[in-house]
Amino acid sequence: MKNLIPGCKNIGTTHITNGCYRLHPVEWNIGEVAGALCAFCLDRNRLPKEVSASSKLRKDFQSHLMKRGIELQWPANLALQDGDPHRHANANKG
Repeated sequence: MKNLIPGCKNIGTTHITNGCYRLHPVEWNIGEVAGALCAFCLDRNRLPKEVSASSKLRKDFQSHLMKRGIELQWPANLALQDGDPHRHANANKG
């Protein structure tokens, strides 16, 4: 298959990482990124596998996602014991 973009629950995970991927916000994020990848490829007349194979295209796509507000990694200012990272930032604005 040249043009298959998996999203939501049809992605491959391990039994450990499935604990995260089964949650709805993560599923929605995967679907949102799959749609963004489709649009990105159509705009540039590229196949998804070309984006994966090219470090320049991959960086361009990641930059596109970040501009849309999509987080690509765990927030640096979030520790599990702290809860919501925005709670502390908003409390200081008062």
